Amino acid sequence: MRWFGRWVCLPVLGLFVVLAACDGFFSTADFEPTGRPFGLDPGLTATSITGGPQLVPAGTYTVDITAVASGGAVSQQFPAGLLFSSLQPRVQHVVVLKEQSAVFESGGGRQSVGVFCCNRYRRTPDQGDTFALGPVTDHAGLQEVAALVRDRDISGQLWMVQRAVWMVTDSTGLNQAYRDSLAALPR
Repeated sequence: MRWFGRWVCLPVLGLFVVLAACDGFFSTADFEPTGRPFGLDPGLTATSITGGPQLVPAGTYTVDITAVASGGAVSQQFPAGLLFSSLQPRVQHVVVLKEQSAVFESGGGRQSVGVFCCNRYRRTPDQGDTFALGPVTDHAGLQEVAALVRDRDISGQLWMVQRAVWMVTDSTGLNQAYRDSLAALPR
């Protein structure tokens, strides 16, 4: 009977260790955007913000911003930490981690901005999904990830960076090994 207890306890203990190591397995949180409002530059009016094609050098996904500039071309900065809030409850909110800029012409046009998903347990955005602009995040974990990748080339490690975002929005946060990995990305 004594040997039977070992054979039952070891697999149960092993399963517990594996499950405890999985990011977010015990998490029930669902990230919602908070922070300071963000508006487009004067003279620029957005007509739509939708999901765009995937995998660009500055993000795992994109949002496409269609806008009209009045009085000539307008250059718009999209700061690190800018969130695009999903207007569909089952679609992930997305965040800009590296500052980007786009020029919108007076006749109107569409520009893509690279973003990362913020809600691991929601559906990934696609081209039919719509978003609201802002806010700029006050989430300490997202601010930390943005600071760690600010001067780094993330183009070859987009999925590692995406996991870092999910670690801070849907799990227990970054561990030191993950911080070190982000800090070791090339400049």
